[in-house]
Amino acid sequence: MLTYLSLHLNKWKKRPGLALFVLLFPILVTIISYPFFQKAAEETAVPVAIVDEDESSYSTTVLRRVKEAERLRVLSMSSSEAEKGVQKGEIEAAFIIKKGFQETLQNGGVEETITWIRSKDSTLDVFAKEAIGAELMRISLNAKAGNTLEQSSSVSFEEGFQYADQFWEPEPLFQMDFKKRSSEAQDQETFTFASWQMVTIGLYFLYAWLVAILFLKTLVADQRTGRLQRIMITQHTTFSYFVGHFLVMIVMGLGTFLPATIALFSLSSAPLLFIAEWSGWALGVMVTTLVITWFLFMGLGRKRWTIITFIALAVGSFTLTTADIGWTVAWPHSWLVHKP
Repeated sequence: MLTYLSLHLNKWKKRPGLALFVLLFPILVTIISYPFFQKAAEETAVPVAIVDEDESSYSTTVLRRVKEAERLRVLSMSSSEAEKGVQKGEIEAAFIIKKGFQETLQNGGVEETITWIRSKDSTLDVFAKEAIGAELMRISLNAKAGNTLEQSSSVSFEEGFQYADQFWEPEPLFQMDFKKRSSEAQDQETFTFASWQMVTIGLYFLYAWLVAILFLKTLVADQRTGRLQRIMITQHTTFSYFVGHFLVMIVMGLGTFLPATIALFSLSSAPLLFIAEWSGWALGVMVTTLVITWFLFMGLGRKRWTIITFIALAVGSFTLTTADIGWTVAWPHSWLVHKP
C-alpha cells in the first residue's frame, strides 16, 4: 500500500508545478477574489423609487436622508413611472409621499402620509421601508415636540423642532442594543455566511470532487494496459493496489477542498468554534462523498463511462443544490450546505 502512495508521490514530484497548481488553485482563487466579492456584496443596493408629491422641506429632508442609507439605491420618479417600474420588476418598491405630508406631520398626524407600492415578488424593499419609517418617526416626534413647546412656552415651533432634532445626531439618544443569538448556544453570538460565500464553498467542493473523480482514470488506464493483471501475477493480490489508490483519492479530495474552505472561513472573520464545527462537517461530507464514489466506481466495473457519469453527477449536484430545484436531499452539495 505504501508502495503505491510513494509511486504517486514520485509522479507529482516529476511535475511539481502541476501538482501545486491543482492543490493551491482554490486557495489562490479565494485570496484573489474575496476582496472583490466582499466589496460587491457591501455595495449591492436595493433599487426603490420615491415619489415626492408634497415637495416640502419635510419631504425633501426624508428623500435626502433615505438616499444616504446603506444598501439602497433611491430613484426619484413620478407616480406613473414608479408604478410601471414596480410592475416590470425594475425596482423593488415605490413610496409615494402624499400631498400635505408636511402639514399633516406639523399637526401631529402620521397616518396615510406615505403610500407603499410593491409587487408579490418584492422581497428586499423592507430595507427601504425601515429607513423611511425611521425618518418619518424622527420628523413626527420633532414636530410633536415643536407643537408642545410652542403651546406651553414662548418657544416657537421651529425652535422646538430643531431642539428635538439635535438628540438624533450622531445617533438617537435612546436606542436598543440588539444582539442576535442562537437557540442552541444562548451565550454566543451566531455567525452565518452570505449566500455568495455558500456558493463559493459549493464550488470548492465541486472542484475537489472532480479532482478525485479524474484521479480514477489511473485505475481505468492500469486495467486497459494490463498493468493490473501484471500486479496480480507478481503479487498474487491487488488489495494493496486498490487500498493505496483509495487513500490517494481521499487525500487529493481533502487536500484541494479543506485548505480553501478554511481560508474562506478565516477571511470571513468567522469565530474559531464556527470554523472548527464547519470544517469537521465539511470533512465528513467530503469523505462520505468520496467513499460512495469509490465503491460505486468499483461496483460498476471501473469503466471509462463511469467517470463521465460521476462528472455529470458532480456538476448536477452543485447546479441543482444551488438552484434549489427539488430532491436536493439526494445531492452531496445539499448535505454540505444544510449543516444541522
